[in-house]
Order: sequence, then structure tokens, then C-alpha cells
Amino acid sequence: MNKIVYHGSPNDNIKVLTSNKSTHQKDCIYASDNKVVALLFMGKGNGDLDTRISNANGTVELVERRKDVLENLYNKEGYLYELDGTTFNHYDYLWSLEVISFEKQLIPLNKIYYKNILESLFEEEKKGNIIIYRYPNRPQDMPLDNSDLIEKYFNFEKQGINGAIQKLLSIYPEFRDIVEEQNCMKK
Repeated sequence: MNKIVYHGSPNDNIKVLTSNKSTHQKDCIYASDNKVVALLFMGKGNGDLDTRISNANGTVELVERRKDVLENLYNKEGYLYELDGTTFNHYDYLWSLEVISFEKQLIPLNKIYYKNILESLFEEEKKGNIIIYRYPNRPQDMPLDNSDLIEKYFNFEKQGINGAIQKLLSIYPEFRDIVEEQNCMKK
């Protein structure tokens, strides 16, 4: 049997996954060989503006950046799509727990229904497969004000992701003065 990778989605009717451009600016299909990571991508939101997902010594770590984000993202149903992993690879520019395929289209092998993503994440936490920090709790390396996002979103703009700073400011308007000051210093 071939290696299986997983793609999480809130969408229940994916017959064919198609490649698209994401933060890495490459046309590809994203997946993970870690089911918990795929569960995290079932919630539709603002990505790292809502949560920080990281790999903490081999365990997935989820940090809620603002109050009630986890409820809004995950207190709903979702779908886990199993894919043939033979065309998926990990590259140095990717997050350690994600893989991509440069195929234009892939047909899922199987679809698994999750009645409540948040409850499933809590079950995975009990098993030791994920560490979840509910707002305002967070790891020591993460600032409570979420200012770690500013440099990240400047980098997204440099990489050609137009509107990244505006999206940051739409959710964190309190960063406007810092962003404007850094923009002036960079010119």
C-alpha cells in the first residue's frame, strides 16, 4: 500500500483536489502525513492571524491568539480526505509537518467525516497528540499582544503576497502605528 497523506477541509463534496497558490507562491496541493495537522485545516478562518500552529518537539501545538477563536473555527463539522502520498514531498521552505504535490489535480482515496472538529481535537489532546493553549494562555516564546505577526506579514508582502499587511491590520488595527513606523524606516 502507498503512503497516505491527509487534507482537511470544511467542504464535504471534494471530488478532485486542484492545485492553487498559497503563501509559498507555488501552484501545489497541500497535505500532511499527520492527521492532527489535517484536522486543524478543517476550520476556515484567517490562518495564523487566528492561531499559531507549530511543531513543539514532535508534538503539534495549537495556540488560540484571540478569545473564542477555537470555538468559531472548530466547533463544527469537517472532512478529512486521504490521498495517495506518492507525489507528495517535504521541501525546506515548508513547515515541518506539511507536504506538497505539484500535481494539478488529485482524486481523494477516501473521505472521513468529523461531527465536531473541536471535540476531536480535545480527544487528540488527551492522547498526547497535540498541545492546545486556550486564550490567553500561550508558550513563553509567544507575545500576548501577537506582535510576532508584524514581521511575518512584512515578509509575506516582500514575497509578493499583496494585501498581507492590510489583512493583518484588519484584524489587529492596534498595530497600525508600528506598521506605519516600520514602513517609513524601510523606505
